[in-house]
Amino acid sequence: MVEEMRIFRRGVLSLLLLLVIICSPIVTALDMQPAEETCTTATDALSPEKEYDPEDYTLVRMVAPDLNTADSAPDQGLDPVTLENESRALLETFVREFGETLPPGYLGMAGVTPPEDAKVGAYIFRVLPTGETIQYTGLCGKACLDYSDLLTRAEEWKESELIAETNELTATGSNPSPIASVTLECSYDRQEYGEDYGYAKIKSTYFWDNVETDRYNDYFYVKTYAQTDPGVNCFQGSVFRNHIFEISHDWVHNGYPGCEHLPYADITDYSPGQTPGYTTVTACLSSSTGGLGTSMSWSTEVPDYRVDDDSHHSLDLAKWDEVFNYDAACSQRQFVFRPGSTATCLQSLSRDGSIYTICRVEMDCHRGWLYDGLLFDIMGPIDAGPLAYNLYARWEDGWTT
Repeated sequence: MVEEMRIFRRGVLSLLLLLVIICSPIVTALDMQPAEETCTTATDALSPEKEYDPEDYTLVRMVAPDLNTADSAPDQGLDPVTLENESRALLETFVREFGETLPPGYLGMAGVTPPEDAKVGAYIFRVLPTGETIQYTGLCGKACLDYSDLLTRAEEWKESELIAETNELTATGSNPSPIASVTLECSYDRQEYGEDYGYAKIKSTYFWDNVETDRYNDYFYVKTYAQTDPGVNCFQGSVFRNHIFEISHDWVHNGYPGCEHLPYADITDYSPGQTPGYTTVTACLSSSTGGLGTSMSWSTEVPDYRVDDDSHHSLDLAKWDEVFNYDAACSQRQFVFRPGSTATCLQSLSRDGSIYTICRVEMDCHRGWLYDGLLFDIMGPIDAGPLAYNLYARWEDGWTT
């Protein structure tokens, strides 16, 4: 009996040794590590593998400041398509690495679409730790031969607004939740006649209301900062004056093919309305959810002569025309106008994972500045295309429960 047990044990050991010999090549082929070298938990699986570093999610592109140092090819500025693709890839990388640590919400970025008469000289893009994107685009006219002023403004924006918003970022969960901040600025000049019409800057912040309790709709806000500076007419030896600027929020604009506006988008509020100037008014927006959502208010200047309300509710379009009196003090200096609007959409469709256009912001400067000459008036830049951008965003489920 004892001898039989010995024979049985020897057989079991031989079988185990054979299994080890057979399985060893399989383990090596799959490059599996010994079990004692790996130890993961459910908590580890939900944590990002690295800490957020803003420089890892920042894109900075600048042209050569002096065309004499650039290559011999005709200067076209930075390629908008490449900039947009690089920015979108950066946002997607952030979502893969940190998306599960963020609360549910909308994430997105604005398209890079300069007007045909302008070229991109500077571009900066960053994804903030909350998923909000902040973006800057500096433009100059097709005839631009010197980017030095544009690059100086871009560096100033980087050192002030970009760093400030990164360092002073409010905690995740603030209401309303910012999706993106977009800045677009341009100098308008005509080289052959020495006409520097002026400078315009349009900055918008897009928000999603993360407090309202409406089960059927989502609510969005857009606040815009529109700055205009009159230029000079070197040929005539005088100055231009701020004249007329058209600013609009289009909530049903479709962007790229296949990228439609928010489903069943409906503008619910905008501010200010028709207002004579010169004055300072309080602009107010409400989500119109019976007090369950967000209300926003801020102050804005209204130029002398007035702000015209050219909005069309049936078109889901908020539109303001700044009209300046030629002799008014505000027409001869930097002026800032701050309008805003809010809209709703059908929640069940907007959260389906598709990318939607969330409001096109546009500033038309084609009648922006006026020079009252002795022999004839000069107004323009007549052929200038509008400064505009669309925000593209999609719903992200955020953290895993």
